[in-house]
Amino acid sequence: MASLVIQLGGSLSPPFSNTRSDVDSLYICIEPLLTRWPFNKLRQKALEVTMKHIHYEDENSRYITIGFIEKLASWVENPNGDYFKKYLARIPDYIWVAEDGMTMQTFGSEAWDTSFALQALIACNMTNEIGSILKKGHEFIKESQVKENLSGDFKSMFLHISKGSWTFSDQDHGCKISDGTAEVLSPLLNDATRNCWCKMESRQLFDAVNILRSLQCKNGGLAIWEPTGAAKWLELLNPIEFFADVVLEHETNEINNFITNAVRFIEDTQRPDGSRYVW
Repeated sequence: MASLVIQLGGSLSPPFSNTRSDVDSLYICIEPLLTRWPFNKLRQKALEVTMKHIHYEDENSRYITIGFIEKLASWVENPNGDYFKKYLARIPDYIWVAEDGMTMQTFGSEAWDTSFALQALIACNMTNEIGSILKKGHEFIKESQVKENLSGDFKSMFLHISKGSWTFSDQDHGCKISDGTAEVLSPLLNDATRNCWCKMESRQLFDAVNILRSLQCKNGGLAIWEPTGAAKWLELLNPIEFFADVVLEHETNEINNFITNAVRFIEDTQRPDGSRYVW
């Protein structure tokens, strides 16, 4: 998004929100007080707790993490420290030189992409012709499943169980997602492909289903990352300018209506010969 804004001369820069303005004003007024005794003691304790959570995520995501904030925080804490040095070993996961020059991504989407690719291939009803491709995809999916819960007392870190889930990228990442887990289960449970890959242990499938059940909300929807339950007013603290409703977990039962309407639109716009008018 940032590159797009730069290319267009900043014309797509999001408007400055009142929340951001209020937070900045509060920071300017309060930060000088928090650097003086006795408030600096409270500030130091808060920073220590924050870094404890960041380093916990570092270790359990094998230093891939969800974004760059953790890396920046560790660099500010100690640019020569072990935590930041371990981030450097993960640079090839984010940046590499391809045929068209320097390429960059976030933390990857390998498991997510593979699950949809397998579903598309299975829908072609050509399992005999592409059996080797399906087998390789299945092997990756099987190895990418999260085999254990997060280390230590993950509940004290306000985190949920993760054993049996799939992440957005691979097992190293360790950060489960409910929709990704459900998408992976779809090709794994397809009867048409059972001869194309090695059978998974029943316990592995049970653990995956258990994750989905544990993330179901009271209204029947599913949370994506963690169970819901936090106060709604916390969304007012959202510092992100271009994403709304990202501070809390939200039930996703409304997605069912979205999918139903989207499918109806796709069916209605298809031509008799199977094609669709793009523009």
